Amino acid sequence: MKKLFKTILAATIICCINYTYIMADSWPLAQNVRLCHIIELGHPYSTAKVNLSEKEAKLFGFKYDVFDTQGDIPTQIRLIEDCITRQYDAILIVVYDPSALNAALKEAYDAGIPVIAEGGFPNESGRKWVSTLVGSDGVAEGHAAGNLICDKLKTGQNWVMIEGGPGHPIVAKRSTAKDVTSKRCPGVKLLAVDTGRWNREKARTVMENLLTAHPGKIDLVYCHNDDMCLGAAKAIQERGLKDKILVVGVDGGAGEVYDAIKDGTMYATILNDASFIAVNIVQIARDLIENRPILREYISPAIPITPKTVDNYPRLW
Repeated sequence: MKKLFKTILAATIICCINYTYIMADSWPLAQNVRLCHIIELGHPYSTAKVNLSEKEAKLFGFKYDVFDTQGDIPTQIRLIEDCITRQYDAILIVVYDPSALNAALKEAYDAGIPVIAEGGFPNESGRKWVSTLVGSDGVAEGHAAGNLICDKLKTGQNWVMIEGGPGHPIVAKRSTAKDVTSKRCPGVKLLAVDTGRWNREKARTVMENLLTAHPGKIDLVYCHNDDMCLGAAKAIQERGLKDKILVVGVDGGAGEVYDAIKDGTMYATILNDASFIAVNIVQIARDLIENRPILREYISPAIPITPKTVDNYPRLW
């Protein structure tokens, strides 16, 4: 019996070794890989993603180059074309306009360079030119924020919304918070909507204007990103209203934001996981180059982070 068992065990090991060899042979190790990351810099969240992606790329020995769009679509198109000309192995890109980049994305596809869209995604016509999508679900984030608003405010109370940059595809999705509140808690009123353009100081000015226009009537402000929330919270503090107005954002990950949630400067944020995106775009680039199978999209969950749960989340920057 023991002899039979040893024979079966040996055969199993040989089988597995052969199977592993076959799989490894069909996925040759990616070497001398060069990644082109096209993204608008200057925002804390973008900076965090770049830093995290760079660390991940170093683990694999990849060359990782970052190019700043400066928020300009023609510049973004030019950078795509430059990365094609310089024959990068993969392009990682935030598609800020869902349709304007389609022709450039097709150029990359025709050149055999895989494109990974992260954060902002192309429209249906452009999706066929990208290998996969990595990011968050803006609609889910908007719905999570809307549910928080309904949970915290009572009939007769009011809220305001500070949106991101006009034209960014995620803006309309995160603004679906108003659709949730209109259905779930119609007695809670949206007083005003303005844009902070993703910027802390601009959001601070917007919040100052909203407080002046609606004195004593604002019970909550929802911002499309945490950086704007910190600006809005500053304006609220300066008016002595910290304990009267709740501040809800989107992103998470920043130690400054988690401290703000702990001390009551902010009430909550909806997780838009920078580490999930940063790590995946590099690992998926490796998988594509090694001809490994990948999914059509990788979407992080939109999880509310509140004073009760904030200690469960790591500080990424």
